[in-house]
Amino acid sequence: MPFPWLRRSGSAETGRGGRRRGARAQRRGPQRRGDRNDANPQVDPRAVAERRHRRTGFGIGAAFLFVIVGVVAFGYYQEFYKPPRIWAGSVNNVEFKMGDLVQRIRVLQGVNRYQGGQVNLSTVPFEYLQNLINAEVLRQKSQSLGINVTDEAIERELRRQFVPTADPGQETDPGQLEREFKDNYGSFLTATRLSDSEFRVIVEEQIAITSLAVLLAQDIEDPQQQVEIQWIQIPLESDILANDVAKRLENEDFTRVAQELNTPGQFAGTDGYVGWVPKGAFPNFDDAIFGDAEEGIQPLEPGTISEPIFDNDVFVLLKVLSGAEERELDDRMSLKLTVELVEMWQRDALAAGSEAKTVRMNFNSRLYEWVTDQVFITAPRVDR
Repeated sequence: MPFPWLRRSGSAETGRGGRRRGARAQRRGPQRRGDRNDANPQVDPRAVAERRHRRTGFGIGAAFLFVIVGVVAFGYYQEFYKPPRIWAGSVNNVEFKMGDLVQRIRVLQGVNRYQGGQVNLSTVPFEYLQNLINAEVLRQKSQSLGINVTDEAIERELRRQFVPTADPGQETDPGQLEREFKDNYGSFLTATRLSDSEFRVIVEEQIAITSLAVLLAQDIEDPQQQVEIQWIQIPLESDILANDVAKRLENEDFTRVAQELNTPGQFAGTDGYVGWVPKGAFPNFDDAIFGDAEEGIQPLEPGTISEPIFDNDVFVLLKVLSGAEERELDDRMSLKLTVELVEMWQRDALAAGSEAKTVRMNFNSRLYEWVTDQVFITAPRVDR
């Protein structure tokens, strides 16, 4: 072969340019490899271990942070988000949640505080849930009972409560009365932290229950059999034991002991004299006062004293002063019979709804505790 070097360096057509490019490529290759080796000539094991430890620490910290955020979020859900949305009760297709119950207690609490009363949180939550259910049952049955609460009736009741009463013979200015009504009503809403719509719902329910009472009172017989009684009431939380009082009454005068121990109330003063009582006015006392022929229970004879009877957080010792006589009802007993009839109607309606599964309630100790905590937190501070 005349030119054997062409096989190593390229063909004759490649020329000098090709050979120069090949030579430059050969020189650049070793230089790049040298550059890479110079940049990281030797790996430090300690630096690698530190980087690995940092990455592990960041991972553990992120995991702990995730757990903490999860716990906080779950606690918020359990304590604040979930409880108000828990189902509390229902009447047909109308449901109440725990938040609705707290709101209702807050509304009535504001009204009671404004009027100088207090709310007993040991019994109120469940009672108010029953009140919500009772009000809804009555609302759904109002049409069949002929009860219709209009906006005009609510407005009249509001004005009855908040329009000032003029003295007899005093001239009144309608414009001035309207301004005073708005001022009084606005001050009431501000003091109790209620909205107009919230209080109008309460007024609507009050009118409905009053209408039911008027309807049921039509069935009360007058005159009817009544018994004259006297009693001594001993509160459940009192240090005085009812059985000890009963032993004292074996030898001491009833009136004198009543003047010493009796708790005065709506129906009796310090001497414990109640007066003439019809059957049904105090259902828990009916067996002692009137007896029960079906159960073979004889009524107390005049001058005799009953054993202690538990009734609404008090123990009561009854003394029959006069036997049954047909007498006209006084206003107190007529009202008491009406109240008992309304409560009986509500109990019967709840029992019928529960049996038909149209009325349901959901309440337990955990929900009770949450409700009482929320009511305490949101309780309005009213200075009356």
